[in-house]
Amino acid sequence: MNEIITSLQNPQVKAWRALNKSRAERVKQGLFLAEGEHMAQEAVKENKARALLIEADARDKFHALANDARGIPVYALSGHVMAALSDAKTPQGVAALCDYPKDCPPDTLGDWLIALDGVQDPGNVGTILRTMDAAGFTGLLMDEKCADPYSPKALRASMGGVFRVPATRCKNLASSLHDLACQGYEIIAGDLHGAPFYQRGKAKEKICIVIGNEGAGISPSVMEEATLRLKLPIVGGAESLNAAVAGAIMMYDFLREKMG
Repeated sequence: MNEIITSLQNPQVKAWRALNKSRAERVKQGLFLAEGEHMAQEAVKENKARALLIEADARDKFHALANDARGIPVYALSGHVMAALSDAKTPQGVAALCDYPKDCPPDTLGDWLIALDGVQDPGNVGTILRTMDAAGFTGLLMDEKCADPYSPKALRASMGGVFRVPATRCKNLASSLHDLACQGYEIIAGDLHGAPFYQRGKAKEKICIVIGNEGAGISPSVMEEATLRLKLPIVGGAESLNAAVAGAIMMYDFLREKMG
């Protein structure tokens, strides 16, 4: 472990502090910070950590984690420097510095995909990634309006799923979905005027479930690319479901069918 970094004016500290400010800065640096003990452990376990940042007074606590991270730098930071890097109300004294993933072609993400059309709440994006990880979905597509899955709030909500489920942004989500449909994917969209969800036929081997914006739903251009439009039943007074909840219901029902 290197000598303790104590100055907020340290050039590395300035660069690290900027990572929590905006997606543009994360893309520019090609890095993001995964803060907290669980996220740092997940980053190390999945070989996604480029470096570890540990509060100097917590070095004994995270000694085992530092040992697991052999081959990458481990920086010791004074308490006030670590606090300045933290987005959490109660900093845990550790963070992993990780590479910001580059976008890739949607058809390289596997056979079970989720597409997000303007999902702007980072908590929803992170929760969807966490559910995808649990339910065996293989890749996430996003349009440019979606919240960044590598922002602090989304990372916390993903509970490490972000390290196991690749995500990519599409300049034109409708066009990307059209290409996937041409390659044999079933493009499944939630639609208040769609067919009953639980009366659908057997799913194709390759599927992509589209989840729309929290308020406006799925945009018309994206909805046009759907090869299957389905409506989840709502028997109470609610007008709609939370985006992450609706996504979880659909994902797990397709998993039930696959396992059945």
